[in-house]
Amino acid sequence: MKILIYNDKTGVRGGTETYVNSIKKALENRDYTVDRLTIDVRDYSQFGNSRFPIFHKFRDGLFYKKNVGEAILKKIEEFKPDLIHINNNAYFTTTILQVANRCNIPALQTIHDYRLIPKAGENALARWIKKIRLNIVKKRTTHFIAPSYKFEKILKEHGVGNTTYIPHYIELDKWETDQEYTRKKQILYIGRLEVVKGIFVLFDAWKQIAAEFPEYQLLFIGEGGESDNLAKAIKENELGRQTKLLPFKPQAVIKEYLYSSALIVVPSAYREMFGLIGLEAFACGIPVIASDVAGIPEWCIHEKTGLLTKMEDVEELAAAMKRLLNNPQLADELKKNAHVFLHQEHDKAKALDILAGVYESLQ
Repeated sequence: MKILIYNDKTGVRGGTETYVNSIKKALENRDYTVDRLTIDVRDYSQFGNSRFPIFHKFRDGLFYKKNVGEAILKKIEEFKPDLIHINNNAYFTTTILQVANRCNIPALQTIHDYRLIPKAGENALARWIKKIRLNIVKKRTTHFIAPSYKFEKILKEHGVGNTTYIPHYIELDKWETDQEYTRKKQILYIGRLEVVKGIFVLFDAWKQIAAEFPEYQLLFIGEGGESDNLAKAIKENELGRQTKLLPFKPQAVIKEYLYSSALIVVPSAYREMFGLIGLEAFACGIPVIASDVAGIPEWCIHEKTGLLTKMEDVEELAAAMKRLLNNPQLADELKKNAHVFLHQEHDKAKALDILAGVYESLQ
């Protein structure tokens, strides 16, 4: 069976790219013939350098884009896939679906974020546009994969019945190790430096407790549009000695930080589909505090595999951080539970067996 895997970003900067790279290699090991097509938005859209980026994002996401369609069709004619596995919902989704339908090729789509789904608080125009796009995607997608129980339920509430839940997993051999590490007095944030990721919620919580833990440092590792504002906030609050901004790091370096730090915080302030960093933290034996939002509670089970706090609740986050830093016995218990949970509930072989079953059912 020939599978064409499609996504819209090169490199590895997030969970989608990690997933795509992993399943391509794993499927090849299972004797599938696999190729990958990446239509990078930076090469095919004016979104990044336009005076009207919202307009281009709207057009690229909702309407057929000719140059993208031609690139996809060329790849299909060269590779002749039996199935296209789509992994994006921000740009060019309707284009890839239209080409797949025209070529009579089943289109399977793993949903990696909530951008398809209207949300409370959005203006009427945004909700209307999302409803239109969701209806197009529903009509043209042969089958959906949801990586969280909650999102599978949400899809079904929006009339998407052709959905299979497949849990995310990580490459355990890349994260687990027998090497001995010394835990430094470091607290980690790893991810995009954006408001929706909760970086300022975390910083505000840190402001409340930094003086109580003068020997600790908070490290923000990542890149994003709020890096300058975060640096400014650190300087204004005179926390430069205890708070560091570090650029995006490759996986091997992230692993070193996870093994050599005391705590990681995932303070998401929006609908996080899942959050692979949680599974990576579990593998590396570092305790986790995370926001009680969207798919996160499926892996960060409060008082069992980690501590949950209300989204954007600075006081509760500060209290949770203090609690774990002052209670090494609780931290050890959470780490042990998380390691067992990771192996039992997010097994790579089981997830790939389900995926292979979906592929075969769509032939």
